[in-house]
Amino acid sequence: MGGSEVKKRVIGLTGNSGSGKSSAAAYLGQLGAHVIDVDRIAREQSDPGRPGWAAVKQAFGEGFFRADGSLDRHKLGEYVFSRPEELKRLNALLHPLVMEEVRERMAAAGGTVVLDCALLIDTGLDSLADEVWVVAAGRDSKLGRIKARDGISHEHAQNRLASQLDEKELEKHADVVIENNGTLDELKKRVREQFYGKSE
Repeated sequence: MGGSEVKKRVIGLTGNSGSGKSSAAAYLGQLGAHVIDVDRIAREQSDPGRPGWAAVKQAFGEGFFRADGSLDRHKLGEYVFSRPEELKRLNALLHPLVMEEVRERMAAAGGTVVLDCALLIDTGLDSLADEVWVVAAGRDSKLGRIKARDGISHEHAQNRLASQLDEKELEKHADVVIENNGTLDELKKRVREQFYGKSE
């Protein structure tokens, strides 16, 4: 309207698995932001019939697929999270497909856009953001949340964390660090303050 284009605010939201990033993203959605769940897009790319599904099958073989043709994500996850080179190979297959869809969704979105992505820094998606937010939590908190959420072993949870950038490394890229070692209400308060610019 009026010919002058309002610049979109793009927040890149990241954090290790179990940090509470998804809770922060959900609350940002409640505050009116348009949340793009990049991790979900990556998962959807390997649904049957999608380009990522065919690429993963060709690269990793039939052994990671169920009888109905769907990808056994739990089995593949256990495999790649304990083998860094294989995880890199999987990400290299899916990343270009994910980037293309993210850009399309960003172009269609209005207002504040949140890129919710565990691998925001690793994949270079932070280059699309105006500000990077990192949700941080203690290691024990993260391991406990991962095991409870995904029903996986302690070892698998440790491998998953080990496959991600160290939290201190993530924080080097952050414009905002949101500590999440307390209650959900405390997390929401910190997110709200940063969203509306009322911190400190």
